Amino acid sequence: MKHSRPASPSPPAQDDACSVQRDEELWFSDGNLILLARNVEFRVYQGPLIAHSPIFKDMLSLPQPDDAHKREQKEGSSCATVHLSDSPEDLRHFLQVFTSGRSLRTGSHEPSFDEVSACVRLGHKYEVDHVVQRNMDFLRKYYTDDFDAWYPSNLVRPPSFKAINSIGVVNLARLTGDVRMLPTALMDCCTLGAEIVDGFVREDGTRETLSMEDLGRCFVGRTKMAQASARIAHQMFRTLVSPTCKHTACCGRVLQRMLNELGNAKDDVISCVDWYASWMVYVDSRDEERELCNRCYKMLEGERPKRLQKEVWQNLPAMLNITVEGWGATLKKEP
Repeated sequence: MKHSRPASPSPPAQDDACSVQRDEELWFSDGNLILLARNVEFRVYQGPLIAHSPIFKDMLSLPQPDDAHKREQKEGSSCATVHLSDSPEDLRHFLQVFTSGRSLRTGSHEPSFDEVSACVRLGHKYEVDHVVQRNMDFLRKYYTDDFDAWYPSNLVRPPSFKAINSIGVVNLARLTGDVRMLPTALMDCCTLGAEIVDGFVREDGTRETLSMEDLGRCFVGRTKMAQASARIAHQMFRTLVSPTCKHTACCGRVLQRMLNELGNAKDDVISCVDWYASWMVYVDSRDEERELCNRCYKMLEGERPKRLQKEVWQNLPAMLNITVEGWGATLKKEP
């Protein structure tokens, strides 16, 4: 992934030395490079950055402006100092990747959205492709194009993410050109309320919002997903019982009752935007005596909703007006 490289770094007009502070975590006394982001200094090691980032390699090969060294020389430091336009919060997450013994994901650690976002955006900016790849691989486990991988868990986002963070995931997919993540990321955005317009504020104070085009896709997609949920509701409880049912008359009668009572169900049950939600709470509330045989119950719990939800999954790109080559697979219709 290549893009135009920035010009040689130029320091701000005047830094107030008194306002500059050292980062509490990433300041190593034997470091040979100081990176200044806004008013926060990071003292790190040049080697890893030069080895993995052609952008940093180019920047550090250029003569540094004299005034970039004045304060460091006065303090007796021989470190090169580079001023960056990145926020301290983003830079801290990014630099942790290059610090010995540190990783975004160690053990059971679940990275936050801000960690992943910073590493993808700065990894892309400084052409550290393996950092981008590693974090995008993490996102693809949830924002996937593989229904069979997604369905068993029904997790629409990483456990450490909030629904609003999917706005940022859409923007990361746009930044990196990973269109296969867009349908599920936008699908999650469609579950948002009015907050979808204003987006959210990242930890560095910048606001993350959808483009006008993607915002429009969500307005249309939300309606189509509610319609899909209503279709699923009526097809879930048709009187066709399980092929292995031994009590067809009884189970058929229960399914008919559940279908008839959909009219009395709440709107957020019959036409909810999250069409992938389980129907078992509704089933249990309408069959408290468990008249359904075990085979029919298992059918409603797994086989039938999986087929119906896969049909919606197949149409996700079209519902959101996105073209994704090779999305999904051909479905076999239930007899």
